[in-house]
Amino acid sequence: MRQLHFDLLRLLEDDRRGSHATRRARRFVLAQAAETLHGLGCRGLRARGFKGRHVDALVAEWRRQGLSDGTVKNRLAHLRWLARRIGKPGIVRKDN
Repeated sequence: MRQLHFDLLRLLEDDRRGSHATRRARRFVLAQAAETLHGLGCRGLRARGFKGRHVDALVAEWRRQGLSDGTVKNRLAHLRWLARRIGKPGIVRKDN
């Protein structure tokens, strides 16, 4: 298992807030984001090393894939949760 994916699973296990559906969606989106970042060349990334440039890379990739604005916004909401959990709430900008 890749380091970022492992770190995300640990963070998800520690936080039991939200409905089962929300937690399931969060798990799916964050795992997908970790795989996308790995595919974009971000190897060896840990959760605490997650930065704004990684968010920008994910948004650019999602735009390239032609995802709707609503889908991107929903995924960014899960990334905001991650940013708060690792103590970096400002890395996911509101204007994305």
